Amino acid sequence: MITAYIIKGILAPLILVILYSNSKALQNQEQQLRSFWENIFGEVYQIRKQTFVKNSAFKPEYNQSRYNVAESPVYCKKSDSYKMTHPDVVLQDYYVWRDYPPSNLPKKITLDRTFAVLDKVSPTKTASYKYENQLPLQLGFIYTTVSTLFNNYIWGKGLGCALQKYSHIPGKSSVAMKNQLIDNFMKYVRDFEKKNITNPECKRNASFIPETYRLNDENDCKAFFETFKTSDYQKKFKKYGPQYILKTNQHRGEGITVLFENETKELQEEYNHGEECGNISKQVIAQRYISNPFLYKGHKIEFRIYYTIISTKPVIAYSYSRALIKRCAKPFSVHSTEKGAHVCNTAIVKNLVKTDKDDDEIEDEEFFIDWYLEGLEDLLIKQGRAKKGWLQAYLYPKIHRSLIHMTIATYRSFARDSTFGEFFAVDFLLDDNLDVWVLEVNYNPQVLSVTPDRIKRNYKMLEDHFELQYAYIKSKLYRLQQLGKALLKKDAKSILNQPKQVEELLRDKLESQFELSKDNLYIKIMDEGLPGTQAYTNLISKECLK
Repeated sequence: MITAYIIKGILAPLILVILYSNSKALQNQEQQLRSFWENIFGEVYQIRKQTFVKNSAFKPEYNQSRYNVAESPVYCKKSDSYKMTHPDVVLQDYYVWRDYPPSNLPKKITLDRTFAVLDKVSPTKTASYKYENQLPLQLGFIYTTVSTLFNNYIWGKGLGCALQKYSHIPGKSSVAMKNQLIDNFMKYVRDFEKKNITNPECKRNASFIPETYRLNDENDCKAFFETFKTSDYQKKFKKYGPQYILKTNQHRGEGITVLFENETKELQEEYNHGEECGNISKQVIAQRYISNPFLYKGHKIEFRIYYTIISTKPVIAYSYSRALIKRCAKPFSVHSTEKGAHVCNTAIVKNLVKTDKDDDEIEDEEFFIDWYLEGLEDLLIKQGRAKKGWLQAYLYPKIHRSLIHMTIATYRSFARDSTFGEFFAVDFLLDDNLDVWVLEVNYNPQVLSVTPDRIKRNYKMLEDHFELQYAYIKSKLYRLQQLGKALLKKDAKSILNQPKQVEELLRDKLESQFELSKDNLYIKIMDEGLPGTQAYTNLISKECLK
């Protein structure tokens, strides 16, 4: 017994000393590794800034952001090196920053499904003191509604680290603003002739927007007012109703005017029948009105496709394979003067729901149709207008081809970096000939909780979205791990002598071990890191890619 106590008295302190020594050794080892990676990421910034600062609006100094979050010039070095030494914060968890209150559905989903960081921060909340909030090192996905954080930080130093994703693209107005989208689309189609692309199918597939005139462009404006003078226009107006619709850069159904007789007269007076073209600079487009829409129960419908540009270096885009189908509030007639018969925006429908309680149809939840495009296929099959497989063989390829052409037509103004991405909602119209037209592109789209099924679907969509973002962060982490192993093996301490290799390593690419789960509903439609037509999932032929 006494011997046992003596042994215990000797061994216990010895074990503690050994454990302490091991712990101290591990801490020293981790600190050495952190220092190694901090040095590497300091040089990564030097390589990155050569490739994206010159193409962006980044400010060269630190400013106070709308969120009153402190900016540190060493944040990215510390955040990236922390992730390299604690890879589980990337491989096992999602650390997401989403602003706005918990009543906002995306914020609620973020709180429920991720490690939500800075969860009390809002652009509308007044801070208690300057730089009240600190950026956590674990942050991976910056999913904020404010799209100009790159103006508040030195990108790659204070935010926008190598192992982060940001939900906005500097330069996205080229696709999200109607006038800029039209400008880019027209230039894109004109370039077919410059490139000597003569196959008419190329131009036809790229024509995803109805005939459009920019009223702030003198030539377009005059050409548009000339159409009113033709007998063809008068005949079509009497038989089919309005031939054009006006649009501004507003969203959510605002800024849309259907050119009925009175609206046409007002427009003619404002522009003096085209004489004022060139003198009026406001950004308005006149677009051919699709007067033969596909109808569901006598109502016009539109469908919304969510698509994500996951990276701009290279440009990689995914489409979500569940559409939101919106039904217009009023029965369709080409001669109806009610906006709710022609514009299917959710905000307009909700307003009519609130103000027209006596109309049984308005009360019908089918205004927020909770079936997928598969339901549209079933409907067409019953009508004898389609066969099983129509959706996969015809409609989805047509939608994806439109999204690809739209992205190529507009991405020249994008800032190029693998941290930049954007979540878009694109509204499409299906006409009675089953042709597809792009109506509008929305960034920061609303994700609403209109019906219980919609809430469930939106949970699934954002869960899939978080997985998609992190799949690319994990892939980059893996490539950096391989780089680190090679450097340590050679006892090398600098990467400035191999900038091209590092730049290639930072380009986004999904590694095979991080492929999306089988039930993830995002489908890759574009990856310019792949060769030839594979970059566009073989939806654009080689002769159209000169």
